[in-house]
Amino acid sequence: MTDTSELFAQAGKALLYYAALVGMMRLAGKRLAGQTTTFDLIVLISLGVVIQSAALEKGVANAAVFAATVFSAHRLQALASARWPFVRRLVRGRPRALVREGEVLPGALREEGITLEELLAGLRKLGYDGVEPVKLAVLEETGHISAVGRREAGPGPPARTPDRRVDLEP
Repeated sequence: MTDTSELFAQAGKALLYYAALVGMMRLAGKRLAGQTTTFDLIVLISLGVVIQSAALEKGVANAAVFAATVFSAHRLQALASARWPFVRRLVRGRPRALVREGEVLPGALREEGITLEELLAGLRKLGYDGVEPVKLAVLEETGHISAVGRREAGPGPPARTPDRRVDLEP
């Protein structure tokens, strides 16, 4: 039978694993959060296998405590992110403008690890044939690109251009 100190030790390990995984996901950038490729699935499954092996070394009770602790930490992080914007920014980052008034922001592309070709492909999916008709394109904290079209100058109120969103593909 597992004693209480072992269960607390397992809960502590689970919190460390969770914090490490959140940190790695944050370092991986918004693109990983916005899309899942075959490679991403392989990495996630591999992480699951590693965590499972570590959790099951000491028995079912330890594994249950480990899983419950990770689930609880995730739920608490989600609640904290909803309540406090600084927690959300810490975990998910901030939206980042990639195009403003039809002009690409090359520094933003570089810092987010996005090529011009990837940006243009994302804009084409949204129905834009380039950056010129785009007033603002943003890489959202979810990893998706959203864009708002430029309004044509002329008499009367400007036509409303619907906001659009697309997953960014590598």
